[in-house]
Amino acid sequence: MRNDDSLATILLVSRIAPDGVAPLTASQFWRLVDQSGDPGDLLGRTEGDLVGSGLAEDMATRVVGLLSRATALAFELDRLDQSGVVTLTPFDEGYPQGLHGRLGSKRPAILHAAGALELLDQPGVGVVGSRNVSAEGAEVAGALGRQAASLGLPLISGAARGVDQLAMNAAFEAGGTVVGLPAQSLIRTLRSPGVRRAVHDGRTVMCSPYAPDSPFTVGKAMGRNKLIYALSDVTVAVASDNGSGGTWSGATEALKGDYGRVAVWRGPGEGPGNEPLEHKGAIPLTDASDLDSILSGARSEHDQDSPPRQAALF
Repeated sequence: MRNDDSLATILLVSRIAPDGVAPLTASQFWRLVDQSGDPGDLLGRTEGDLVGSGLAEDMATRVVGLLSRATALAFELDRLDQSGVVTLTPFDEGYPQGLHGRLGSKRPAILHAAGALELLDQPGVGVVGSRNVSAEGAEVAGALGRQAASLGLPLISGAARGVDQLAMNAAFEAGGTVVGLPAQSLIRTLRSPGVRRAVHDGRTVMCSPYAPDSPFTVGKAMGRNKLIYALSDVTVAVASDNGSGGTWSGATEALKGDYGRVAVWRGPGEGPGNEPLEHKGAIPLTDASDLDSILSGARSEHDQDSPPRQAALF
């Protein structure tokens, strides 16, 4: 059974049961929490109560409207639960603790997930890169996926065509586990026979901060990139454009925001942005077998600076 904070968070932020009142964005939600305290304390309060506590009148009206849609949301949550998709908030057991320390107020207020939830709190290796990867880059992606599996670590990536899927498939085929954060519909991703098998076998978890049936957009892909870095002990950019594109944007954002340690492939198959990423602070990687030494450094840094974190797929 959900606690009041979890319930109020879903009512305020979820987009799975639209009713004409625009749900809060994650940033709006966290500002509201900063101003009003625990979200569960908002349940049962009137517009007058909220205005009296300092909320602007338009926001108070919006909050009350969102909190009144409990019946419709309960139906949708039950439907998702029956399909194997759970809805997590930062106030629920199972929400990845690493997102609290690394993203702070930029962490998602809701995550929809299916599969082995415990993988979300295990140290992992992120692998990202171009959709249109070269043959050499494809070999690197596969080698990194296999290396993660050999180290007993989940492979974490965005489940997109190209580097993402190549690395994830290699990890899975090598007996490893994978964490996928698709920017396309989570429901559609879960229809893949390979994904269904992996979920059934406890070898993967697929999660998204977006409504489970919402389609792919470039904005979603950009928005979920920081989750890859924040869930990974180290994320390797295999091939990046220079100055543009999702891989470049995600890596530079992670470096600037200190969302997690960033490494970049320097060798056959690298992209034109790889060398500039190294100049911006990414750790150069020239052999997949060196991943363990980079991970050792990441673990030491993590222990000092952060609280502890409790067949082909496609």
